[in-house]
Amino acid sequence: MPSSTRPNPSRRPGTAALIFAAASLAVLISTAFWVWFNAPDQVPSHFGANGQPDDWASKGEVFAWLVPLGVGLSVLLSIRSIFEKMPLSLVNIPHKEYWIQRGERVYLFDCLMEFMRITAGACALLFALSLVQTLSVGLGRSWPESLVFLPTGIFLAIVAIALWNLFRRLKPDVTND
Repeated sequence: MPSSTRPNPSRRPGTAALIFAAASLAVLISTAFWVWFNAPDQVPSHFGANGQPDDWASKGEVFAWLVPLGVGLSVLLSIRSIFEKMPLSLVNIPHKEYWIQRGERVYLFDCLMEFMRITAGACALLFALSLVQTLSVGLGRSWPESLVFLPTGIFLAIVAIALWNLFRRLKPDVTND
């Protein structure tokens, strides 16, 4: 019976992750446009640990760093060639040596990119939710305290599931060696 961790050439991991990252990036960019046209001139630029704004700035100033940071980080995490050109000693993936010795470098990077692109998509969604929160508070609406940490919790849950999936896919099949 084939192992669940053995590479399957007919299904390369990562297509759904790439679609998720691209869709999340589109959500971030769309949200940025929507917030830009609906936000007041002054919006919160920082929130304290209690979820309340403790610094305000112009809409342009906040957008000048928040949107490029969200888009840039998401795009950089999705570019495969960046990770493939890194020295392999800098790539920290579980059971890396096992897959390299078996000649499965492509599969190893397929799995890594699936994880990185899911993380990129989650990051883009986190930035989009930050923009929505900035708009809401800028318009004088307060977020319920129970929802203040929800975006971060969702981000962490998505990344945790992606990390579990990465470990599951890269677990060596010791029964067939």
